[in-house]
Amino acid sequence: MINLICPECSNNNWRPFGHYTYKNQYKKRWQCTKCGKILAEDKDDTKEEKRVITNNKETFDNVKKISEEVLSKLKKRERLIPQIKKGKLKPEKWLQLFSDLQYGLRVNPVEIGNLGEFNPQIAKERLNYMVSTMGHILEYYPNKPEELYIACLGDNIENAYMRANQQSEVAFGICTQVIEVVELFVDMIIVLSKYFPVIKVFAIVGGNHGRMGKKINDVSPTDNYEYLIYHFVQQRLKDMENIHFNFTSAKHMIVDIGGWKFWLEHGDTVRSWAGIPFYGIKREMSNINSMLGKFNEHADYLLAGHFHTKASFNEVFMNGSFPGGDNYSIGNLRLMDFPYQKLLGVNEKHGVVWDRNICLIDDPRKLEIKIYK
Repeated sequence: MINLICPECSNNNWRPFGHYTYKNQYKKRWQCTKCGKILAEDKDDTKEEKRVITNNKETFDNVKKISEEVLSKLKKRERLIPQIKKGKLKPEKWLQLFSDLQYGLRVNPVEIGNLGEFNPQIAKERLNYMVSTMGHILEYYPNKPEELYIACLGDNIENAYMRANQQSEVAFGICTQVIEVVELFVDMIIVLSKYFPVIKVFAIVGGNHGRMGKKINDVSPTDNYEYLIYHFVQQRLKDMENIHFNFTSAKHMIVDIGGWKFWLEHGDTVRSWAGIPFYGIKREMSNINSMLGKFNEHADYLLAGHFHTKASFNEVFMNGSFPGGDNYSIGNLRLMDFPYQKLLGVNEKHGVVWDRNICLIDDPRKLEIKIYK
């Protein structure tokens, strides 16, 4: 330890601060414990080090002075003033995808490790939440649409005989499911009618949960409970002004929205690879346009449900579901997603210009699962 008084703060406590070699001799450096000043071990070296530090400071001051002189001679820059054009926004049409309500399904949270829960009451709550969310979006959205399109992509009911032991997972039978879903549809469209002057609904009969046979080729497209649902909804809405309900007996439908062609299907015809549907649905889109090309037509976009997973890629929009996870997806496939329904904005010039996933749960981050200790 050196026995010196610090010239800066008059402190006499020092700590080692590295070493150096001076004239082939090993020398130490010391640092003041109070102000941090550094001194060398002998007087001569202290002068040398001080001289180097002084030279460095002079160099810094010179660079600073020169830089300030250069900056003072540069042309003054000013920010740009925003040029906001308050013209009329290009009109948009909203397209709400609606699928996989699976009304009647009952998911016991205990049986899936508290990774979800679903029943008819929750289905109603999530449907109401979706409608109210659309209303909230309209409150701040500057380009309010005149027309709302609803693409119904199937699986509105759960069924009771589609697979073995399914009756243990439903709250009530098929007839009650159909009757109550009809009323839910009518109520939903009536509530939405206060937001949109014109509502156009397009529905396909396809869907694996609604069909009367277990396999996709067991029955004709109209042997499907979705057909009954759409028939009765159409009858209930037929006298309401500017509400148009269209459904087909086929498993697909081509819809023109603002000059853009949308191919609607449920998605159960898509062949997955290793459980991944994306390659299959891209191939499906290619095959569809190959068929339509024979009639000098094409599909700009493909809309599908079935996989309970929201996704957007290559002009394909896959919808989510109302249940989220269930006994089959979580217990057998180890797959789930939160409940979502997809909302699209369609511009006449650019097609789909935005894509919003409406989560049917207020804040999924607040959900908790059971952890055993």
